[in-house]
Amino acid sequence: MADKRSLYSELAIEPGATPAEIDKAYRQRARAAHPDAGGSSEAFHKLSHAYAVLSDPERRKAYDETGYEGELAADDIVGRAMERIQALVVSVLESDLPFEAVDLIAPIRDTLTKQKGDIGAGIRKLEKQAKRAEAMAARFRRQTGDNVIRKALERRAADTREMAEKTRREEAVFAKAIELLADYTFDFEPPKPPEPPKAPETKPPEPPKPGAPKRTLNLVR
Repeated sequence: MADKRSLYSELAIEPGATPAEIDKAYRQRARAAHPDAGGSSEAFHKLSHAYAVLSDPERRKAYDETGYEGELAADDIVGRAMERIQALVVSVLESDLPFEAVDLIAPIRDTLTKQKGDIGAGIRKLEKQAKRAEAMAARFRRQTGDNVIRKALERRAADTREMAEKTRREEAVFAKAIELLADYTFDFEPPKPPEPPKAPETKPPEPPKPGAPKRTLNLVR
């Protein structure tokens, strides 16, 4: 099975295309791809799906950052993103960390970024497994009857890709959490730097006492 085409490729546009360019590309290609004009239903569906994702700013952002193409209910993803942030805030609250002296935004952002990266690595692993299953399936042949082994491997590949797509939604949630966190600041009191050590006090030499012999430097030996 070939790799999934980019949604931008479906519309024959560049990733940096403007909304107006996306609309224009869809109108031009939709006329030729429509079943009434001799196109196939599958091709028209793919074209419509690409337009639905790329014409929606939120869905396009999620697709650009994570590859997630599914529906993206704004209230749902924002709510889930805030849950991820609040879970980290609560973990600090329930610990003994001196939060008054730390900018909490930075460690929360770093943790969210790491978690998003871990999810992305998991997605890439799933996609690799799906490709291996598809490549292996293509090599199994049967002389007569159904190719049961190939079908089983193809089914496994499809299930793995479906799991990867679901995981992409979670990656999109973390991407949204990082975006939302950027609008917050945290008031903190950085610890005062230690004072430099004081130089030892030096006493001025005492003046000679009255009547005391003056010291002379004798250079003659």
